Amino acid sequence: MTREEIDNNLLTLKRTRSHIINALDGTNRDSNVIRDIDHLVEYLNETDEREITQEYVDRKFRIIKGEINCSLDCFNNAMKALIK
Repeated sequence: MTREEIDNNLLTLKRTRSHIINALDGTNRDSNVIRDIDHLVEYLNETDEREITQEYVDRKFRIIKGEINCSLDCFNNAMKALIK
């Protein structure tokens, strides 16, 4: 293999790795979808039911869905990075 071919493969793997990290949300703790799900579960389990509003829950679901869609896009980009 030539140095150029090796470098191209390394670049492809670097891009793929970056996309997967983004998909798993490993670099941004403030928008971590797992954390958001856990917090919503905790909120629903620990908050008095009279204080919980459907609007709040719906907003949290929209945020979680958006984060999942973003992760799916990142996984798709990771797959595209591997296509030669």
